[in-house]
Amino acid sequence: MSYLAVKHMHLTFVVLSIVLFYLRAISRLNNWQLAKNKILFISSHVGDTLLLLSAFSLIYMAGLNPMEQPWLLEKIALVIVYIGLGFILLKQKEKPKQFFILIISTISLLLIGYLAGTKNSFLL
Repeated sequence: MSYLAVKHMHLTFVVLSIVLFYLRAISRLNNWQLAKNKILFISSHVGDTLLLLSAFSLIYMAGLNPMEQPWLLEKIALVIVYIGLGFILLKQKEKPKQFFILIISTISLLLIGYLAGTKNSFLL
């Protein structure tokens, strides 16, 4: 499979992951039954897994080393933070804390997008 095809798949999985994350988060904040939907839960995890697999494929195909590419290292770190925040958000019971975690998750996503788009590190 070509690099461009994998990149397009990756971008599709990015959109899917973000949509499913916000759907789950908003339904959790509003106490909608959708938050407990098993299909949504499973599809969210499948989408995230495919997203990570496509990301690893792109890194491999491009011959990138995160230790030599500070922007990529920062992006990987932020993805780990984003995943962790997602787990915390969906387990949290208190609404103000859920909302705060959602804001921090959104900031993480914006920073990940910045790094992906510019390839410019902002910390290292």
